[in-house]
Amino acid sequence: MSAEEFRANVESGEVPVDCHDRVLRIATLDIFYVAQIAAGIYRSNQLDGDFPSAEDLDTFYARHHQLLNQDAWRQYYSPTFLAQATSARFYRLPDLQDLPDSSDPFTQPRQKGIGHFTKLPRWAHNLARTYRRQPTLPIATITQIGLSTLQQTIIRLRKDYLSVQRYSETQACFWLKYMKIDLSSPFTKEVWNPNHFGVHVAQGAFDMWAWEAHYSQKLWGSIEARIAPLEPDLDGARKSEVDWCGWPDGGIGVQAWWRGWEPEVGSEEEIEFLAAVAVKETESTEVSNLDYAMRSHMLLGVMRAAFETEREKHIEDLKRWIIEAGRIDESKAEQWIQEVLMVMGPYVQKWDVWPAAVEERSGLLRHILIENGQLFARWKLSPASKEFDFALKPNE
Repeated sequence: MSAEEFRANVESGEVPVDCHDRVLRIATLDIFYVAQIAAGIYRSNQLDGDFPSAEDLDTFYARHHQLLNQDAWRQYYSPTFLAQATSARFYRLPDLQDLPDSSDPFTQPRQKGIGHFTKLPRWAHNLARTYRRQPTLPIATITQIGLSTLQQTIIRLRKDYLSVQRYSETQACFWLKYMKIDLSSPFTKEVWNPNHFGVHVAQGAFDMWAWEAHYSQKLWGSIEARIAPLEPDLDGARKSEVDWCGWPDGGIGVQAWWRGWEPEVGSEEEIEFLAAVAVKETESTEVSNLDYAMRSHMLLGVMRAAFETEREKHIEDLKRWIIEAGRIDESKAEQWIQEVLMVMGPYVQKWDVWPAAVEERSGLLRHILIENGQLFARWKLSPASKEFDFALKPNE
């Protein structure tokens, strides 16, 4: 069975992901086990002060069996998440719990237990950067979309995994504030870089336990905190246990990538948020009035081109408009459009004509984006990846 056939059969449910051999045919888990080996090597180095050699393999495996056994992935990934086409093609972080030690700075692991401590901070970081990149929507709208999509993804995941932490309005709002979503100072070009959240954590730029200075454990995990954002019950005076390493970082960013802390495509809550924002940005705009400085409008323009009978002429016009908007160089515009068309083609083929109703048009765009998060280009592809990079230039 070819790789394409295997992926199609997994997505359809015809082939269940129920054995180790099938697990290792999924791109996400290929890298996951490499990351687990890296975690084991790092822990061995912390314990023994030396890196294990090839001759130490049996001892190494026995010591880190919990990380490396053939069922280890089940603690981190849901089969539904792995069966997604995006997970088969791109490396994605676990949807059930953090990778080992990945919630702390690289040189300061605190061993505060097992959980998904980076989930909400990573989500909030993505929201804040989305607003700073292109504040086309009010903060209130961005926040509402973010909270709604986060809650939906958590509820969906908890149907099969009750160990997943419940949605909490207080916790979500705390992390949005922590990530300075309401920052009033001028934005810099840095916000157009890939998210690099894992690198920031490794460097000590973010503290996953910052909430402990503001909330007691009782209030933080209370039923009341889930329902509405509550004010802190602590004074926030406690000093953080982590320190930012500064620049240059001594190779910590590279090591974070080596440890698998940086995904090629984001989480479900990140992708669904970005898709909902794209729909909101385009829902009241006629196709003839698209702003090609905005990624969402560019994607809608390509989707419209996919329905054209005289596609070549329409693509030439589209290419010219996109180049004039300044988001992509002339030498790359043609390929960018063609690659987006390749992604959208299978979805468009199910429609005879361009959807007349805005709701149908938005629904189609949302469907495409949720299943193809790589179109947002918020995460950096591996240097060895053969996938196309949909990155654009900063919006000046």
